[in-house]
Amino acid sequence: MVKLADRVEAVTQAALANGALQSIQTVAEVVNEGEISYLIRVLDNLKRKDEARARLKKAASHASNPFLPYEEALYVCELGEHHRCLLNKYNVVDKHLLIVTSRFEPQSDRLNLNDFRALSQVMAEIPGLAFFNGGEQAGASQPHKHLQLVPLPMSPFAETPFSEQLNHVSGEHPQGCEALGFRHCVMQLPSALFEDAAQAGQQLLAAYESLRDALNLADDAPYNLLLTRHWMMMVPRRAERWQSISFNALAFCGAILVRDEEQAAKLKEEGIMRALVSVA
Repeated sequence: MVKLADRVEAVTQAALANGALQSIQTVAEVVNEGEISYLIRVLDNLKRKDEARARLKKAASHASNPFLPYEEALYVCELGEHHRCLLNKYNVVDKHLLIVTSRFEPQSDRLNLNDFRALSQVMAEIPGLAFFNGGEQAGASQPHKHLQLVPLPMSPFAETPFSEQLNHVSGEHPQGCEALGFRHCVMQLPSALFEDAAQAGQQLLAAYESLRDALNLADDAPYNLLLTRHWMMMVPRRAERWQSISFNALAFCGAILVRDEEQAAKLKEEGIMRALVSVA
């Protein structure tokens, strides 16, 4: 049986060769604010910036559904009866995966057991950061339900920029991380959870529901969900953008994409945590 990581590598190389994968090039910078570190990615060079802006705009277009039908060159595998795994066509991070429902389901719907079972299949084989943008105000670019996963670590960090703080949270119950100023709830996940992918789906759903309850999150409320093999965090949202900068779930683990140096400078000048607080 082919390992998922090997399949992802093979599909990635083929999609790069035939032009189906249109990666967005960035320059990364680590920024420190007190005890907190961030990874800011800036679109690389003028020509590429124009191309990347066009790709980002196309990726955010609701004019057509890129998942139905999906692009064959980006197809990785089926994940049970209800989901499939695709490569993200306009990726900033290598091997950025999408876990997409096989039939149309709204991105605004609550995550369910089938969603977490599919995610568990991927996380059991690939150590990564999974995330979900629950609604347009949370940075969702497509209305078709999809979770996402990017491989870890996010260099030069051991895991994610905020993992040093999040990994110090103890206890498998919803709580806050004092170092993070934006509204959120986080909990540790059981060790060795993903050794049994079938059981992991059920436990992830239980953790997800616990975080929703702790935040008193309404069914239609926008939110971001982030999880590694160690923790799960939920962030309620009130706005997609701070000034002209769009924040999706990755911003709340400290990884932020900006279009140019001007946006990066503005963010650093005003304070990155302050910007995150304003949209959560």
